[in-house]
Amino acid sequence: MNRFSLALSRVIARVTDAALGPHQTAVIRIGFSLTWLLFLLREYPHRQELYGPDGPWSWDLADQLVATNNAFTPLLWTDGQIWFEAVYALAVLASLLLLLGWRTRTMSVLFMVGVLALQNRSVFVGDGGDNVLHLMSIYLVFTRCGQVWSLDARRAERARAGDERRDRDRAGLLLWGVLGLVLAAATLAGRMDGDRFIPALLWAVWLGQALWWLVGRRARTAQPRILLDVVANIVHNGALLVIMAEACLIYATAGWYKVQGSRWQDGTAVHYPLHLESFSPGRPSGTCWRPAAPW
Repeated sequence: MNRFSLALSRVIARVTDAALGPHQTAVIRIGFSLTWLLFLLREYPHRQELYGPDGPWSWDLADQLVATNNAFTPLLWTDGQIWFEAVYALAVLASLLLLLGWRTRTMSVLFMVGVLALQNRSVFVGDGGDNVLHLMSIYLVFTRCGQVWSLDARRAERARAGDERRDRDRAGLLLWGVLGLVLAAATLAGRMDGDRFIPALLWAVWLGQALWWLVGRRARTAQPRILLDVVANIVHNGALLVIMAEACLIYATAGWYKVQGSRWQDGTAVHYPLHLESFSPGRPSGTCWRPAAPW
């Protein structure tokens, strides 16, 4: 019993004392933000066909679908071309800033908004990879993914070293205030009446940022900040566990379902992709399988 209690206490201390996997979480942040950024830049010439108000999946059709599934997408707040371009530009900018790790918590929220805005607008142009990105963009909001390899980490290191005096963080306050006004206006205008989870998450993060700032600058003792750190560590570690479980579940189930199919067992599923010109430049990869494979 004593051994169990000691082991349990060590686990609890480990989970609450620090945000685990800082480098792994940074890799997740960089990987998904870079993937989404490159996708948006690659599809920029085709953005109208994919997500534009006059695309094949028109604004009216998308609005009817969202009215039934209550998906969160600011892209359908209005059918104007200027609004579409602004949302697309916001998605690109948020991806870039999250990649660099500037105001990581806020940028992770804007990154999530950009992903949901575009993907929920045109759900039929996505695939399984888009679903993974969809989920991971939400999970990233709960993680402390800017501890390393980010501009936030660099700024924090300089502050600890005394190279920068402690200021009032005017940029952070301005960003927080502007986003709060936008969130309040959207809520009062009824734009958040569909999905319940995402608006609640946005408000929770916004209020949490305010509480974090107040405690960091107004608290007379260190206990309130320590408590907030413990809560943030627990949330981060829980989200990291969900991300790992999600990745294992997705690829394990996908692999098992695939190998059960006859097309994978007789080699057809491997044969045709290896002989497509798009997937075998120069054809060395397709020909190298021929001597060893019966198909």
